[in-house]
Amino acid sequence: MTSKAVKPAARWLAVGLTGALFAGVAGCADEKPGVTPSTSASAASASPSPTVDAEEAEAGAAALTAYRNYVRSYVAASNEGDYNADLDRFVADPALLTVRQDLLIKFQQGLITTGQPTSTPAVRRVDTLQRPFTAEIEDCFDTSRWDVVSKKTKKSVRTEGQATRYVVIAKAELFDDGQWRIREVNAQRERPC
Repeated sequence: MTSKAVKPAARWLAVGLTGALFAGVAGCADEKPGVTPSTSASAASASPSPTVDAEEAEAGAAALTAYRNYVRSYVAASNEGDYNADLDRFVADPALLTVRQDLLIKFQQGLITTGQPTSTPAVRRVDTLQRPFTAEIEDCFDTSRWDVVSKKTKKSVRTEGQATRYVVIAKAELFDDGQWRIREVNAQRERPC
């Protein structure tokens, strides 16, 4: 897409929902291959331990909570037109820079959002074997009830034909302060869900 063809609303949707955010995706979780039972010591040691599984489950749940908090706080800031919103509890650079730029661009163009998107994210992958811990989240973000409007007129400025339901992939990371934050968000508008 060239900058000549980009309408303000399209720019908002392209920039803002890079991280953005949202309704259930079938098949989001990666399937783990089955383990064939064996009596040999080497086969037994190759299977994951209950501690690792519990650690991954805990990490995945914490990353998912961070993602949901990120979506909630971003949507609230966008609906209020608050480009100075305190989002760094749930999001970190480079995604934080993108979100702040989106909120500022909307503010400068006199745009806000109304309504609420639908979001039912799922954890696709968790890595607790390396530091920092990371997780990947897949979401089907549905903006059909979350619209970009002119702050003055309250009229929609949504670009006709633009996808309103698409896959979003987010990457989360556990920081040294013990807080999970969203580092990357990729809205894949070519992938309807």
